[in-house]
Amino acid sequence: MLINDLHVEDDNTITLPYKFTPREYQLSLMRAMIPELFPPVPTITDIILDREPSHAMNVKNAVAVWHRRAGKDKCSINILICRAMIDTPGYYLYMAPEAAQARKIIWQGIGSDGMKFIDHIPPEIIKTKRDQEMYVELINGSVIQIGGADNYDSLVGTNPRGIIFSEYSIQNPAALQYFRPMLVENKGWALFIYTSRGHNHGWDLRNTAKARVGETPSHPDWFYQCITIDESKREDGTPVITQQAYLDEIANGMPEATAKQEFYCDFDQGMPGAYYADIISKLHKNGAIGYFPHDPMLNVVTAWDLGLNDSNAIWFIQVAPSGPRVINYMEESNVPMTEWVKRVQEQPYNYFDHIAPHDINQRDPMTGFNRLEKCKELGLYFTVAPKLSRADGIEASRALLPICQFDETSCRPGIEALMGYERIYDEKLRRFKDTPHHNWCSHGADSWRYFAILWDDYKDMNSPIRPHYVIKTSGEKQLKNSGSLPPLRMGGVVHKNGEYYGR
Repeated sequence: MLINDLHVEDDNTITLPYKFTPREYQLSLMRAMIPELFPPVPTITDIILDREPSHAMNVKNAVAVWHRRAGKDKCSINILICRAMIDTPGYYLYMAPEAAQARKIIWQGIGSDGMKFIDHIPPEIIKTKRDQEMYVELINGSVIQIGGADNYDSLVGTNPRGIIFSEYSIQNPAALQYFRPMLVENKGWALFIYTSRGHNHGWDLRNTAKARVGETPSHPDWFYQCITIDESKREDGTPVITQQAYLDEIANGMPEATAKQEFYCDFDQGMPGAYYADIISKLHKNGAIGYFPHDPMLNVVTAWDLGLNDSNAIWFIQVAPSGPRVINYMEESNVPMTEWVKRVQEQPYNYFDHIAPHDINQRDPMTGFNRLEKCKELGLYFTVAPKLSRADGIEASRALLPICQFDETSCRPGIEALMGYERIYDEKLRRFKDTPHHNWCSHGADSWRYFAILWDDYKDMNSPIRPHYVIKTSGEKQLKNSGSLPPLRMGGVVHKNGEYYGR
């Protein structure tokens, strides 16, 4: 049964997309994603060769970089609804960067046409609708779920057949890695809609899509489109956003770099408001982000950010003659402290020290233990970073980053977090606040900040001169410099010849 000839019990006919007519510039995406309803237009070559037009089957990976207010979400939610009715029943996810944004923009949001986004699902095909969960079950058995990439692991078990990643360039890229195996197994699809945000993961995906589409023979399962305000027109032929409106935004206080990103999809403008993106970009250009594996001859320091009900993030850092060499990064949520200690101790590293934030003395919500004391029991000793102002820590981080090297493969999620760590933009005042946006980038940025604050304590940790040790025998304490003792992590204890040594 064709979707545009769907009959319900009262014998009324429902046409999908429901109460939505795509604009001309939106048709290419509609044809790529739902060719059953929007057949591709044959080219002259197709006619001469008597072949099916390109993208005759819906693509599996679509990247749409459209300017602000081009109707990305309105167009995409209709694509999701159509595919949920056409395809084999399954889960279909619409993901914004944060769940709160998903509720505000998609579940409760109203378009310029005065219609709520979610009301593009005809009421006649809705079987169940749950507001609290932003969940809709259709009469064919498919489920549409609205959610946020900030809590993607809460959607475990959904096993999606299709996902729309809205504003992907500011999403946590770990969400894609989490769902990608499911999409491959289900022969599913993903649509990425966003504006540019510098040379981050959105830039990488854009380049991948352009390469796939441009290959010969081209990949029919990939689609790429970039729409600026010069290409988008309304039904009457007038611009969606005029050039004068663009200039007015700049005159009214929007940074020109931001305006070029928002309205001209300019990836080369960097990330206005980002704390470290400019430095990370220079590290890329200078080859300081590449292949920098673990050197077994060098000690390792870890820097932790501990979330009570949030992600834990850990950097693994060695000190090479050239400066800090960052060899690994771990981040995950809902993992108890005992498991983190086990994971760290299982790494093939010779640890010198472990840095924790001042709140390590709080209790682990999953076990009830005081985390600092529990770690000591498990043989992991922490140095607690001083509680400096966030601004001082950010300045220390900016000063340290230019002399660092990062292993690109092992540290990729952490590098993305540093790239995306940014100030909050005040829409009313048209300026960036001095307050960072607390999102998926915060954990990696905070743990890096703790290391930067204490950098001076570790830059000579590989010196050939052995540190002094305190002999703890019979309650007596005596300073002793012993070259026969191994490097000792701060706060740790070494037992040798019946004596206990601590540094």
